[in-house]
Amino acid sequence: MTEYAIISLDDAQKTPGKSGTPRVVLTDILDLKQTRSSVWYLSPGQQTTFHTHANQEELYFQIQGPGQMKIHDDVIDVPERSAIKMPPDTPRRLLNNSKKEHIWLVVGAPPLKNDGRPVLN
Repeated sequence: MTEYAIISLDDAQKTPGKSGTPRVVLTDILDLKQTRSSVWYLSPGQQTTFHTHANQEELYFQIQGPGQMKIHDDVIDVPERSAIKMPPDTPRRLLNNSKKEHIWLVVGAPPLKNDGRPVLN
């Protein structure tokens, strides 16, 4: 029995999230059971849905950037290779106001489907 799984992101198929932003859904590809995990690719001008979660805490890791996040009403710059813990009820979105692609790893636990709630601006 294999106890691990590996994937090259360069070979993985990107699919659009609800906002249309491309992502690689690691949860499905790696058959993750304890987290919901994706790598998000934000081109200049793109953003994810402004949202909260009912129960899921999220970890955001900025792989390539630097990145930007809207948290409540504030837009913050996130240095490359930085991590942010986000409680379920905190409104947030990833955004890219730069001229180069941003890449994020987002990990949520517990692994609940359809736990996100859009926030109206």
